[in-house]
Amino acid sequence: MPVYSTTATLEQRAWLQQYENTCGFEPMHQEELDSGEMTFAQVYRANVDWFEAWAADAHLAIQKNTPTDMDEDADAA
Repeated sequence: MPVYSTTATLEQRAWLQQYENTCGFEPMHQEELDSGEMTFAQVYRANVDWFEAWAADAHLAIQKNTPTDMDEDADAA
């Protein structure tokens, strides 16, 4: 999952790489950045928004399917 934007500055490429290294997802909208359809600020915001939504959905999914009684574990502590 490379950072392949050809128009991103060194600082922007570093952020795109950090995003990928931190969350494990390829940064979206690199083509739109290169074509001028999106600014880096729009690309940045779209990636952060997407990851926040993904993380919230993942959190809800794993929280909902807990195979134990959380109150029971709290009482044992």
